[in-house]
Amino acid sequence: MERFLVGKRISLHGLTPDQMTPDTPYYGWLDDLSLDEYTERSHFPNNPQRMLDYYTTACANRSLVLLGIFDNESGDHVGNISFSDINWLNRRAFIGYLLGDANYAGKGYVTEACLMMMYYGFNRLNLNRIWGGVSALHGASRKVCAKVGLKEEGIQRQTLLRNGEFSDSIMVGALRDEWMPEFGEKARGFFAVPPTYDMP
Repeated sequence: MERFLVGKRISLHGLTPDQMTPDTPYYGWLDDLSLDEYTERSHFPNNPQRMLDYYTTACANRSLVLLGIFDNESGDHVGNISFSDINWLNRRAFIGYLLGDANYAGKGYVTEACLMMMYYGFNRLNLNRIWGGVSALHGASRKVCAKVGLKEEGIQRQTLLRNGEFSDSIMVGALRDEWMPEFGEKARGFFAVPPTYDMP
């Protein structure tokens, strides 16, 4: 299997059409309402045409980098991570992630993927700011953000409606000149083949 960002335990690489079919893990995640408690993904049932349309649009979108998270030992596709809304002029991007396979929950896979992705973003894509949003109710995701250096910066009130009740979103962000001294070496340590594109 070709791997774009090769880690010691996980690797991140682009997805292919055969990973979008109804018999694949990714397809099933989008119909799993338990994965959508704190997000806005699964309002409608999934179908093959929606997956194909999404994949085609994603491949053509120059403001999106979508990578799968793969376990090196088993080869399992366990989740996804992305940069979206990339603003190349102002050098910022929105980071999002999904752990789809419950067998890998609570084992640090998302933390490793975020650190590798942010290292890639700051050093290869020349980003200055990486930011995101997380439900105020999603304690586990807020812990991930803290572990990877995405600092809580503010609140967007009543952004998510579930079971008749609104909840807030916490806005998080990281700046390259702050993040690299504190998290750069840690992130680099998760790579099996350290990237060779470091910037000063």
